[in-house]
Amino acid sequence: MARLPDPQGSQAILIGCDTYAELDPIPAIANNLSDLSKVLAEAGGFRQDAITVMANPRHAGMVGPPLQEMTEQATDTLLLYYSGHGLVGEDGQLHLALSDTAQRELTTSALPFASVRNIVGRSPARTRVLILDCCFSGRAMSGFMGTPLPDLAALSEVSGTFTLVSAAGNAMSLARPGEPYTAFTGELIRLLKQGIPGPEEVLTLGAIAAELRHSMASLGYPQPQARDVNGVGSLLGLVRNPAYDPTATPTSQDVAPEPVSEAVAQEPAEAAAVAPSPSVSTPVATSVVTPGEASTDRDVDDTDDVEWSPDAPATVDLLHRAPAAKVLALRLMETQHTEPGTSFLVHLDGPWGSGKSSLLNLLEEQVDDHFLVVRFDAWQQSRLAPAWWSLLTCLRQQVAHGRSRWLRPFVRIRETAARARRTGAPYAMAAVVVALVATVLGYLIWPQKPGLAGWEQQVKAATALLAALATLGAGALLAARLFLWDSVRGARLFEQTQANPMADIAAHFQWLLGRAGKPVVFFIDDLDRCEQAYVVEFLDMVQTLVRTVGPSRDGGTRAAAYVVVAADGTWLRRSYETAHEPFIDCINEPGRPLGYLFLDKLFQLSLPMPALSASARSEYLDQMLRITNSRRPTASSPLQAPHEPDAPDAPDASQSSEAPPRPRAGGDVLERLRRFEEGRAQAVYEAMQSTAERSRTKHTLRKFASVLGDNPRAVKKFLNTYSVLRPIRFLEGIHVDPDALALWSLIRVRWPYVADHLSACPEAVQGIVEPLWLTEHFPEPLRAAAESPELQAVVTSPDGGPLTPELIRQCCGVRRARGTG
Repeated sequence: MARLPDPQGSQAILIGCDTYAELDPIPAIANNLSDLSKVLAEAGGFRQDAITVMANPRHAGMVGPPLQEMTEQATDTLLLYYSGHGLVGEDGQLHLALSDTAQRELTTSALPFASVRNIVGRSPARTRVLILDCCFSGRAMSGFMGTPLPDLAALSEVSGTFTLVSAAGNAMSLARPGEPYTAFTGELIRLLKQGIPGPEEVLTLGAIAAELRHSMASLGYPQPQARDVNGVGSLLGLVRNPAYDPTATPTSQDVAPEPVSEAVAQEPAEAAAVAPSPSVSTPVATSVVTPGEASTDRDVDDTDDVEWSPDAPATVDLLHRAPAAKVLALRLMETQHTEPGTSFLVHLDGPWGSGKSSLLNLLEEQVDDHFLVVRFDAWQQSRLAPAWWSLLTCLRQQVAHGRSRWLRPFVRIRETAARARRTGAPYAMAAVVVALVATVLGYLIWPQKPGLAGWEQQVKAATALLAALATLGAGALLAARLFLWDSVRGARLFEQTQANPMADIAAHFQWLLGRAGKPVVFFIDDLDRCEQAYVVEFLDMVQTLVRTVGPSRDGGTRAAAYVVVAADGTWLRRSYETAHEPFIDCINEPGRPLGYLFLDKLFQLSLPMPALSASARSEYLDQMLRITNSRRPTASSPLQAPHEPDAPDAPDASQSSEAPPRPRAGGDVLERLRRFEEGRAQAVYEAMQSTAERSRTKHTLRKFASVLGDNPRAVKKFLNTYSVLRPIRFLEGIHVDPDALALWSLIRVRWPYVADHLSACPEAVQGIVEPLWLTEHFPEPLRAAAESPELQAVVTSPDGGPLTPELIRQCCGVRRARGTG
């Protein structure tokens, strides 16, 4: 059973250099040292006074003697971490750069790793852990402690070592400019803070190494290397697992590195060639820290009451929707940048209460700087006015709101004039009538005598002028409300009096988009609470206003609009099927009923809301109940180190001078992690658009091109679906096979009705693989599609398949329980 280090006999030594006399600085290393030490102290088996940080040592004499002293003090676990430049000497050996290291005098100014190896090898610690974050760090694996030294013969037979390095012996480590951490250490800190969903209470060294290898490889960076001697990787953990889920079931997959004695895994041949240059390239960053603090002295607040929770959309990501929001934001920005004249419509499909509105809030935070966001509550507007008028009014208000206060009246005047030009004769005639009435009224009130010497005459003249102006203003306002669709009644009158009202409306919609100052994205919410007729009217109107292509009336470039509709797909599909019921039998396709066909034509991307795993549900419930920690270790828990006294006799750390209270990670750490995850999401998205990923997608597309048919829309939708689901699943920490995800994307596009059924009942896939079980797993309307040979070929494909219930859950966003040992 895995355990944490014994706090009484463990030492952690963190060494790093962020500034150099001759080498390039790496500013992120300062954060590496400070935040890694805090994480180890707050949730690991190291006392704060047993963690030594050696920042910017100038020469080897400042490292060797204190390192020797501290390693001799460790009896249980010794952890040594280094971050900085890794250099290769003429003899091919690894040297760790210090602040005064000079490239031309490497052997005398740097710290030879061989010296570090000898010092650590002589430590009496029963377990020794070495973590290196530097270029060419894989050279530390060659022969490191492969054979026990003679003076270690008396140690317990369970003694061992674990080495974890950021790159192979011929590869560079990465430090992305401007990021708070280097790539490898940032991923390590993120993992220690977020944990791995599963039934293990501690994050073992082996599980950490496996997770780091997967994430770094997916990001397109050099893969970390690990070496385990005597099975230490499965026996020792660094910190408690913040994502511990006692209900999860461990699996045998992704178990990290096999214990070895001599052989060392190397980076593929494509890795960068050995070069003595100390330059450090660019890496990655991104994330939202999930809850998971270390144990405290109190489990819950001392209260019997549970606070009421409002049902308003959340602004804090308690359901882990940030990955989906980030990827959608990047997709919208990429589309706007690469195809600025092409509109893009997205459907967030999920039932009531699945968090669609909360996801829109998170998405707005991501795109607010790049887009003008127009929020539209369809349910509130559905009973007030025609759908186009409500949407146009919201757009007009946001365009005006984007201007400074003193410019808003001018925007309003220009917009009124633009509507007047499109309205034409009715408004012109009304304006003439109003002007005549104002003139006649002024003439009748104006004093008859030519002189204005008396005050009575001056009052009459002023009254006449004010009456004329008031009449003119009131008449103009009334005419505008009636003829310029400045009111609900005017909008309906405009529809009835114009020969082609939607053409004028679309033209004015384009006029407003062109004056927004930024690309416009509409967030449509609560459409699945409206009557069926309004749903069809609204979506058809969006199709007319947003998806219209070609040049504008004035010959210029048509401005694109972007629309995200958050609504239950079942509600939308049923609305179309009800409105077009006579055509259901003649247009339906197996697996794609009429409602799916309409939505397929309308939206370029349909994204089901991510599923909520058991651990996420438990964590969300804890947040709602204000439970900060429900997993305090007990005396029999594996969190208890074997040499630590039982809980009743253990000294109170809060009262002992030798073991001061462990500090909790402050806001600075969380803020740096947030910034790191932002950059990480960007890197993930870019990596998923790489040549290798595009080749994988093309391979799958070619193999199943006949399934999609000759419909270009289906091909585009498959590419959109796969390119979005892939980074979302990765950022959610779900390690699904890319080929399996490609197969699932094909099913979602070609047989969406079947995909919805499989999402709800993954075990139903057995009815496709074994037709004998078809009737037990699929209702009558789905059986024709489920028995399709094409669908069976996709499900049972050797490239990523066969699709199993567990694979389908992963594709839908349900984390697989992962063993941490």
